[in-house]
Amino acid sequence: MASMTRIIELSQLIATETAKVDSFLGSRNLPTPSLDEDALQTIPIPDELTDIKAARLAVIEACSELKDLMTGPKELLRFKWTDYASVKAVLRFKLDKSFGVGQSTSFEAMSEFSGLNVMNVRRIVRHAVINHHFFKEDTPGVITHSALTAALVGSESMRNSLIVELDEFWPAAVKMADAMEKGPNSEENNETVVTCWATILSIELLTSMSGLFSRQQQQQEHVRHLRGRAGPRRAVRALLSKDKTADGLLDNYPWADMTTMVDVGGSHGSVAISIAERFPNMRCYVQDLRDTVAEGAARLPAGLQDRVTFQEHDFFTEQTITADVYYFKSIFHNWADKYCIKILQKLVPALKKGARIIIHERILPGLESLTTADARRAINLDVGMLQLLNAQQR
Repeated sequence: MASMTRIIELSQLIATETAKVDSFLGSRNLPTPSLDEDALQTIPIPDELTDIKAARLAVIEACSELKDLMTGPKELLRFKWTDYASVKAVLRFKLDKSFGVGQSTSFEAMSEFSGLNVMNVRRIVRHAVINHHFFKEDTPGVITHSALTAALVGSESMRNSLIVELDEFWPAAVKMADAMEKGPNSEENNETVVTCWATILSIELLTSMSGLFSRQQQQQEHVRHLRGRAGPRRAVRALLSKDKTADGLLDNYPWADMTTMVDVGGSHGSVAISIAERFPNMRCYVQDLRDTVAEGAARLPAGLQDRVTFQEHDFFTEQTITADVYYFKSIFHNWADKYCIKILQKLVPALKKGARIIIHERILPGLESLTTADARRAINLDVGMLQLLNAQQR
């Protein structure tokens, strides 16, 4: 008997594992996955059902491999150079916001809303429908929302993150090789960004505490524009730190034995707030850029104002607070080794005997130990840090 071919093996695996997920959905009276505007945004599989989670991932991986095998090398080598052009245009001209979820619209109405002519609206929207499931056109000329555009309408943060990815990260990606050619093996935080962004946006970046994140005074309009869309720093942190803010941290460190902590680069203080809420013995300090800590302080619950303090601080300058714990979440992956060393050295003057440093980062494992989906996600994050910051996932 002839051995089973890989494509048949994959197709059978897809059928078997899909049936497991389908059975789970039926047992919970959950709707089957779809891309309709009222579809589930994610499949709500409980953490304890590891077999169902594994089945879902197996289907995703097998479908990806089967698609590539059936496509073939020649077609796979065709570069999709128009791929995200329509998505960027949809977001830039707010076409997703031109009508409500549950409603329908026309190319003419979208044209009037956006100021684009009907021909350009039609070609942009149809490109987005066909390539990315943005909108639906079940009846010619009648546009409704899909699950994806409905999600954007309902979540400003999701929309902002996607805009930053397309307007800031994508241009950096296509210039990464140019930056590497100009400065081979550079560890400078701003050299990749200057090459990738300044060429495109004509922005000169400071080599200050934030490199990527600070702009010269004459670029304040661009700064406000970025902040209005979540800003690159916040977006990097959100994209590369998908886990809940303090997952595992509250239950797996002896905070009850401590009295003070400093969250260095702590953004709006979600970690410090979580610690202060659970452990009344703790006094927490959040250090970050001026505007960020100002926003955090403005949002701080009144009941914590005596135990959570926001402070402007450049972590390349000497630490001014003596504490039991210094916490760094998703900080060091933004910097090459020599700068990580400098950040840690600046703690030394403030360190007391017994002080602890917690470094909370994702770790890049050997890719051979991962599933294809996890390996792809891991290496994408690593190359992402290279293209943006000459940094790395360690």
